[in-house]
Amino acid sequence: MNNRPSVGIDVAKNFCFYAAVSPTCTTFLKPFKALNTKQGLLFALEQIKKVKEAFSSCPVIVLESTGHYSQRIVHFFLKQGLEVYYINPLISHSIKNSAVRKVKTDQVDALELAKLPFLQTFRPTTLPKEQIANLKVLTRTRCNLIEQRITATNQFQTAIEQVAPLFPNVLNPGSLTALTLVNKFPSPAEWPKKSNRKLIMTMLETLPRRGKLYAQQKYEALLSCAQDAEVTGIWITVHFSTIQRYVSIVQFLNSEIKVLDRQIGELSSQLLEVALLTSIPGIGDTLAPLLLGEIGDIERFINAKQLVAFSGIDPAVRQSGNYVGTKNKVTKRGSPFIRHALYIAAITSVRKESNGSQVNSVIYDYYTRKIETKTKKQALGAVMNKLIRIIFSVLKNKQPFTLITPDQQVELYQKAA
Repeated sequence: MNNRPSVGIDVAKNFCFYAAVSPTCTTFLKPFKALNTKQGLLFALEQIKKVKEAFSSCPVIVLESTGHYSQRIVHFFLKQGLEVYYINPLISHSIKNSAVRKVKTDQVDALELAKLPFLQTFRPTTLPKEQIANLKVLTRTRCNLIEQRITATNQFQTAIEQVAPLFPNVLNPGSLTALTLVNKFPSPAEWPKKSNRKLIMTMLETLPRRGKLYAQQKYEALLSCAQDAEVTGIWITVHFSTIQRYVSIVQFLNSEIKVLDRQIGELSSQLLEVALLTSIPGIGDTLAPLLLGEIGDIERFINAKQLVAFSGIDPAVRQSGNYVGTKNKVTKRGSPFIRHALYIAAITSVRKESNGSQVNSVIYDYYTRKIETKTKKQALGAVMNKLIRIIFSVLKNKQPFTLITPDQQVELYQKAA
């Protein structure tokens, strides 16, 4: 529980409301408004210094996690050396709703936030290591661009199917070959022309690197596709120009993602944690930076259970009286980026290589045992839970992953004891 003065901040886009309470949880500074500008933040800092001087104790700062609006405020006060509590809105909202009267204003919210440390214990927020903070921004940007590329590729496929319905059966619309070909020759009428045959054959041979036989087969399929499109397609000029626009967007996004991949790779090479994560089978050079950026400093977590909850893959428990819920879902209250990365890692970990060997034999055996009594989706959830615990152990102990069976693990534990 808190025995220091506290300052609550209700954050909005252009301004914040501040309120301060004494170490006895009585109002010291009535709620006041300050803009989120240099002058406004410095004014708020002066008021906070008055609180410190009045009680000879540095106040704690309390505010809700409200996306990018609150992040700048948190960063500012952490740089001033103040202790900041960055509260999950689910916690603050549940306490605000405890009052009988329904009074919802920014001033009241700021005061309620200031009183939170007297009702519950929180861990202070810390500034992440600059390299990890940069990694988080880069990997999240990459995820956003990947989503945009998927959307643009789907739009391109929709457009090309209006002109040549069979085209996706010949070439993958998202492939380099398809994008290059259609950007140069958006109209199927151009594909059979003798003047274009040599250039198209060169594209089909060199871009996928599959040889002349593959190129010849694909070209014949394209000719068949063009013949079908003469009857089934809608050949109007606007469709051709629309196709080229979508192709340009996909190609631009591809180039930007490559730039991000280089930046992420350069940054990852400087971090031991990334190398530790890539030692886990199923986690490669793409997932490791994403996971590290989302997890941040592993010292924030006391045990693996906290990291599981942070990831939002802990099961929601429902029980009341004699009723016990059996169809419990995961909470999904953590980072969606880390859950996506864990899902991809889980799928990769339980698959087999082309030679028939398992990517991760221990995880595969664990998955096969789970699938005997659970659905595939539930079994993958269990694998995700196991992977995040392995990740916690690897990062906490600063030791690369070693593939051992559960029996070997028990034997090592007994020897250590």
